Amino acid sequence: MEKSAMDIERASPIPWDTDSQKKDVQLWVTPSELKFLNTVAGKVYRLPVTVHNLGRWNQKIRFQEPIKPQFKLMLTNLDKALASGLHMTAMVEYHPDKDENTFDQLHILIGNKVIEVPLIGMIPSCELEVASLVDFGTLVANSKVYFKEIRIINHGKAPGIFKTDYQGQLPILMSPASGVVEAKSSMILRVNFCADQPRIVNELAKVSLQGCPDIHFSIKAHVVEQIIELLNMNSDKKLECIRFGSVFFGTSKIEQAVLYNNSPESINWVAIIQDDSVGGEMGTNIRQRTDVALNNLTYLNKIKNIDITNFISCVPNEGTLLPYQKVIITFCFSPKLVFDGKKDIDPSHRQDYAVFLRFESVGSKDGFLRNDNYKTIKSDQFQKVELALTGSGLPVLLHFDPGEVLNFTPCFMGERSDILCIVQNRSKSLPVTYRFQKTAHFKIDPEKGKIDEGCIQNVMCSFIPHQIGNFKVKQVIDIIGPVADENLQSSSMKPFYHIYLEFNSICKPFTKKVVMKINPGISPLITNPIGHLVVSDLENYKVQAPVAMLQSARTHIHDHRTNEESMKDALIAFPNDRAASIRSEDNRKHFRTIFTKIPRHTYVDPDFAYTDFEKLEKKAHKNYYDNYIKYLRSVRLQKEEERKCMYSYDYTDIGIEPASGLKSPSLSEVEIEESQSSAECLIKANQLLSTKKIASKEMESLERKVPKGLKAYPSTLHEKYDCSLILTPKQIHQVIVGPSVLNFGDVSVNSTNTHLLHVINMLPMYILIKLDTNLEELQKTKQFSYVIPPISNTYISMIFESPTTGKFWKSFTFTVNSIPGGHILVMANIMPVTLELSLKELVLRPQSFLMKTCFRGTVRLYNRQNRSAQFGWQPVNTIKGMAFSIRPATGTVEAYSSLECEVMWQPSFNSPEKGDFILNVSEGNTLTLKCVAHIGHTKVAFLEPRILFGNSPQGLTTWRKAILHNVGKNHAYFKVYDQSLLPTIKIIPSKGIIPFGGITILNISYTPTVAEKFDTRAKVAIRHANVIDLRIGGSVEIANIEINPNVFNFSGTYVGATQIIPFVIKNKGITRAIVDFDFKNFLDFSMDFKDKSGEVPSPAVPGIYSLEIEENTSLECGIAFSPKEVATYDFSIQIYVNSFKASELYTEYLSKKNSDLPKTTPLIKPCSVQATVLQAPLNLSSTEFVFHIPLHEMEANKKVNKTQDLLLHNISKQDVQWTLDFSDNDKPFKNGTFEFSILTGHLQPDEKCNVTITFCPSERIKYTVNIPMYLNDNPVCYRVLCLTGEIQSPKLLFDPPFIFFTPVPLDVTTGMDINILPQNYFRSSTLNFQIPSARLLDNDEIHPLSVMFPKGRIITGSNNGINNELFCHLSFKSSKPVSFFTNLLFYDDRDNWFSLPVTATAENCILTIYPYLAIHLDKQKIILKDDKDGSPMKSRGSFMFPHQDVELPSSASINMTSTATKFNDAELTSGNLFVGMDTLQEDLDFDESKTPKRADDGKEEKNEQFFSLEEGSKAYNFFQKVVNAAQTWFSLFGWPEGPHSLSIPETIRRDVQKIQFYSSTSSSKKYARQNDFTKYNKTIYDVLLHLSGRMPPGINSSQSLPMDNPERITQLHLQHSSLLEFLNSQGGCISHVLPEFLLEPQDYKKWLEISSSSNTTPLSSCASKEKCSVIIDMDKFEDWSKRAWTDVFLQIYKVLVLSRVTPYCSSNAPHIHVKNTPIINPTFISSNIYSSSERILLSWLNTNYENTRHIIWENCQKGH
Repeated sequence: MEKSAMDIERASPIPWDTDSQKKDVQLWVTPSELKFLNTVAGKVYRLPVTVHNLGRWNQKIRFQEPIKPQFKLMLTNLDKALASGLHMTAMVEYHPDKDENTFDQLHILIGNKVIEVPLIGMIPSCELEVASLVDFGTLVANSKVYFKEIRIINHGKAPGIFKTDYQGQLPILMSPASGVVEAKSSMILRVNFCADQPRIVNELAKVSLQGCPDIHFSIKAHVVEQIIELLNMNSDKKLECIRFGSVFFGTSKIEQAVLYNNSPESINWVAIIQDDSVGGEMGTNIRQRTDVALNNLTYLNKIKNIDITNFISCVPNEGTLLPYQKVIITFCFSPKLVFDGKKDIDPSHRQDYAVFLRFESVGSKDGFLRNDNYKTIKSDQFQKVELALTGSGLPVLLHFDPGEVLNFTPCFMGERSDILCIVQNRSKSLPVTYRFQKTAHFKIDPEKGKIDEGCIQNVMCSFIPHQIGNFKVKQVIDIIGPVADENLQSSSMKPFYHIYLEFNSICKPFTKKVVMKINPGISPLITNPIGHLVVSDLENYKVQAPVAMLQSARTHIHDHRTNEESMKDALIAFPNDRAASIRSEDNRKHFRTIFTKIPRHTYVDPDFAYTDFEKLEKKAHKNYYDNYIKYLRSVRLQKEEERKCMYSYDYTDIGIEPASGLKSPSLSEVEIEESQSSAECLIKANQLLSTKKIASKEMESLERKVPKGLKAYPSTLHEKYDCSLILTPKQIHQVIVGPSVLNFGDVSVNSTNTHLLHVINMLPMYILIKLDTNLEELQKTKQFSYVIPPISNTYISMIFESPTTGKFWKSFTFTVNSIPGGHILVMANIMPVTLELSLKELVLRPQSFLMKTCFRGTVRLYNRQNRSAQFGWQPVNTIKGMAFSIRPATGTVEAYSSLECEVMWQPSFNSPEKGDFILNVSEGNTLTLKCVAHIGHTKVAFLEPRILFGNSPQGLTTWRKAILHNVGKNHAYFKVYDQSLLPTIKIIPSKGIIPFGGITILNISYTPTVAEKFDTRAKVAIRHANVIDLRIGGSVEIANIEINPNVFNFSGTYVGATQIIPFVIKNKGITRAIVDFDFKNFLDFSMDFKDKSGEVPSPAVPGIYSLEIEENTSLECGIAFSPKEVATYDFSIQIYVNSFKASELYTEYLSKKNSDLPKTTPLIKPCSVQATVLQAPLNLSSTEFVFHIPLHEMEANKKVNKTQDLLLHNISKQDVQWTLDFSDNDKPFKNGTFEFSILTGHLQPDEKCNVTITFCPSERIKYTVNIPMYLNDNPVCYRVLCLTGEIQSPKLLFDPPFIFFTPVPLDVTTGMDINILPQNYFRSSTLNFQIPSARLLDNDEIHPLSVMFPKGRIITGSNNGINNELFCHLSFKSSKPVSFFTNLLFYDDRDNWFSLPVTATAENCILTIYPYLAIHLDKQKIILKDDKDGSPMKSRGSFMFPHQDVELPSSASINMTSTATKFNDAELTSGNLFVGMDTLQEDLDFDESKTPKRADDGKEEKNEQFFSLEEGSKAYNFFQKVVNAAQTWFSLFGWPEGPHSLSIPETIRRDVQKIQFYSSTSSSKKYARQNDFTKYNKTIYDVLLHLSGRMPPGINSSQSLPMDNPERITQLHLQHSSLLEFLNSQGGCISHVLPEFLLEPQDYKKWLEISSSSNTTPLSSCASKEKCSVIIDMDKFEDWSKRAWTDVFLQIYKVLVLSRVTPYCSSNAPHIHVKNTPIINPTFISSNIYSSSERILLSWLNTNYENTRHIIWENCQKGH
């Protein structure tokens, strides 16, 4: 027993007061209710209930048990006494038996008062809780998506369902929209809010919690602008303009302001000078007249290219501002003079500047705030601030009087010369502070000072020389002013401008005479230091040394002694050229004296000289740097050579016109050449960005596009270094990643959508872009990090796919070199997959003549979304059924496209006219399509309103036909009411369709069971028309059958013998009868029919024999008895007449007392049979003897005998007399063909006798003789000896037995392998063949057939006559139209001839060779051939093999000429399918490489049979389309009196004659019963008469058929033969169609019987004459018949309709009017698949297509 762990509810005390005259009752019951929470069935729970007595009196309390058994009060005594002030506790137990809530009450009785304590048992439930407030706080309106997470907590023990709903208009999304919170758990609800514009948000969202009322929680946010403000230094007023005033060129003016971030978020900012804004001034002198300024255009063009960032600076010009942070900005104006080409500087060189400086946040270049249509809805005016900067640059204008050149009066040393110079400041705006630099021999007073604007200053210039000479010096005057320091935040007084004065003067010396002294010594006139003025190329002087610089080795003057160590490269040392320095001399130079040639000693100071190691080290260093410099030079030269090769100018004209649209290709990452390193190209830290520079860099970057192949991470050292640099906001500002809003618009759920993100890198360095996105919807994006090359741009494909519907607002950030660069907002409206219907209700009306497809219509499915939609149609089945069908039933509609579905109504009488289809879209919507069929009214009548069944046999089924004729304008649908018919009458079909203008035959069967006369009416209801009546009447006759004799006695029949007792069965009645003999219990007895015509096919039960006897006729029959054992029989034969037990009924009829009653059923006397079986006394060795004599043994005039023995053995105990009876077959014995050694004999018991049988033939025929044997004068035949003799003539069997070549195009070779099976060749022989030749009209002969034996033609003989097979290959090819059915003849060495039926057709006409095209749909292509000669080769003639019987030729060949009309087709030689055409003069010549190669003449197509195609194959579907096309055309246009429905081959095969009506009571039986309808039936001869105006020979318009079935079939065969001969004479290619193929299946079977009975000689025999015959399996006959009738109609169309198409004459031919396209002659000259008429039609279609296609598709886009 368990107690639930739950909180017991402790309600406040509930006093209960009762008013009484004597006592006051006051009780306190706690708790006020008992709640058993989270209970589970099968467990027990307990809760206490306490009762306090708060009154002054004792109380008697009674507890009352709860009503429901789940609650139980745990008290032994329900009556309790409770004293005042005390309490008691009772325990309530709850044991639930089901998982459901239970409610009850516990009653506490006190006197007459009752206290009710509710008892509640609660199953586990959910207790969901969610916060009521979501506060985003203060946000910045930057279109960033913020989110808050709140938890939905489930305190209960059962899962709880929640659902969120927000109906407001703000961009607020909650995810998940719904879900399930598990017990004792929680789920995060994410609230997304897009801060798109400033507003105060206070929205309510609804959360539906299971088990709780809906909760509305509040969503609050305060969205403010991200404002940047520029404030004055002295106050918080906004600063709009800083006026620097006038400043000398070269000086600086510094101002300061405060930049304030008035927003709750940090902001990266950058300052940009707008040097291309409207209203700016860039160095223009605004005080100058316009005409003067315009005259100096050179200066105006120069100031346009001024880099304003060199004049104006802002420090700092980038940075990061924390929320509500301020920073001091220092502005420095340092104008520089721009010369205009004038030599003198005057006041006109004033330059005025007015520019705008913009402070803006990084990442807001294209604006974040956009709506769903991707249009800016709010400007970014708060995210940037503009400051106007004005200032003027003035030149220093000082004028010196008397000028800038001062010529001082010459004076002597110690004297002075003075000049007063007046300095004037001509500037009217600024004072000038000057300072004269000190100059030797000159003195200025005052040296420095300040000259106010427009004032002058007197300056005394003095010349005080200190040495003698001419003095010409420049006096420098420093102009001092405030010059900005390097940090550009402060300035100091420095010289910024210099003026130069020229001082000229002379210091005169005192005059004194000097006496010259001559020194006669040897000192040289010129002395110089050592090594100076030494000839370095002294070795080049081979003849003599220069003066005073001789090579000591070659000087012989003053040779005091020989010095062997003299050096050839020693230099001459002058006597006084000693060095004045103690520096070490160069050791590589040697000096010798001029006279003694002794090496001069050179002192080396060890403290300053190089050691040997130092010398080597110095030399190594020198060599290293020499090699390094050489290497750099070689690299430089190599690059120069490469550039020359790359940019070399080629003077060859390649035909490319400048500015003709040729664009340079896009560069990949590796192709971008780095002009300089990134470190050298970085913008200076204090230099401002300008809009012109940014625009120029952006244009340069846009020209260098990197389409693909971007790396995800840097790989090279250069890339790694650049991507590791920390970028400043100014640099990040030069990286554009946009658009900042990826608005995918309306997209489908689970659809893949691509949006391009454009990245522009204007920095001269590699950067690493990382998209920090964790959005599941963007995870299909292939790459999230990219290394962007310097100064380039690329596009990143962002792939979006969402599995949920609804609006989508989320953002992600991106970094540039790991520095935050901004965020991208992703927006989408995700919609479910939706298809639209072009119409909701489709009304179908008859639109064509065809019965099955006349009710059709289309409905279009539109997919206006970006994802393909899969759909499926589901029909709505009702009680009446569904007659509508739609296709495709399933499929896919591609994005932004449509699909047309075809709806068809299957018409019938009971087909409902309304139906619905439900369109189910996968993961999408559901639509309903209503379909309605409007049939229309029609009128139907019976051609003969009354049908008579005269003299109908009782018990048998009699058939009649009624014809329904539709005289209305629509198809009619009928139904026969079975309720109105007699049970014995059936009408087939009971419902169907009558085509308008056509007929339908009703087969009426009547099977009477009672002999009576009847007259009834059959009601036929016509849909949407009247009900018509058919009167049916007639009489029933009882069969009268007589059998004579009716007693059969088989006495003395031996075992194994057969005895037949004949009898005659006679039909004395006036109606036919069927008689059945029942021998199923006596299988030794059987029926023998002399005339097989009346025999009815035996039923499945053995022993039952049936025969049909016409009225007033008799039939000779017999009962055959063939016992198998000794026995006796005595029984009556059970005889049925018309399914009545006539023999039993006859016995019952006679047993009745009143025998004069009329007969009601057929009666016949019973037939009795008695038989005795005797044991066989004589045993024969055999009863069948077969004699075979090989043909080669039959030599001339020599008889050959073959003998066999017959052994007779008497196995009885009595003598046996045997006799052979030759009376019925005496001819073979009289001429000696067969001979018996003994004809009769007597055998004693167990005696044997041998009889020799001799076979000696005289003719080469087969002999068959049956000889009966009799015993002991018993008239019953004991045994029959069967003798067969035959001369074994050679035979050839062919597999296949006939060859049907599928019609092929001209010049196409087809072949077939044939297996030849020789028989009865006892000697080897060589097989030869003879191919019929064809003779054309011009006496040329061709051989379209060719025979080849790949393994030889020798037939190897054998002793038993069984020979090995031969393999033969038969090929067919013709370059002329030909069609024939002939015999291919084979013969051996002994002149034995054999024939193989062959039919083949070759023609260039689609109507003939369509089977070839159907089989080779995927194997052949039609080639467009260029016939440049312009005139086709005309055919010299055409021929057709006549369809005739072939006789064995007397000569070596068979000449066959054609009776067909001529074909004007080109003579073709190619083996491909082609269409030849000529090009007009305007055409360009075809490229030789594109000219199709001609096929190999030896290539051969394998012949494939087309008669039996696999259903569902491509060839089968193609053939069905051909059949439908033929049916449609001939149904509409083939009949003389308007449209008439036909079906190939059913109706056209049925309607083969026209006869007149005959009355049912007429005695004339000239016409067949099954065709008893009148002129309303239309035959194929009506088609011929309508299209050609004449009938085939031997056929007239009122052709009829005889009643006799064999005669009818023979006449039908003749009619079909005449039809085929007629078409053949007109040029039809139908040699493969035999007349018997056009028969009904049953008629074809009968035809085979008739032909086999008239001609029993097999095909492979060697008779002198033979007739071509083909036997088709009945399982395939329908396919053959359908193909045959289809070909007949196609050939009718070809020879009677298509042949009328004649070409235009050249003057009347339409011209092609095509603009801006090559003109091709539409006239086809030749083809091996198209006839001349077909080519004319194709040319006509080509011409009209070319003339109209530009009009029809004028506004269509390319590719659509």
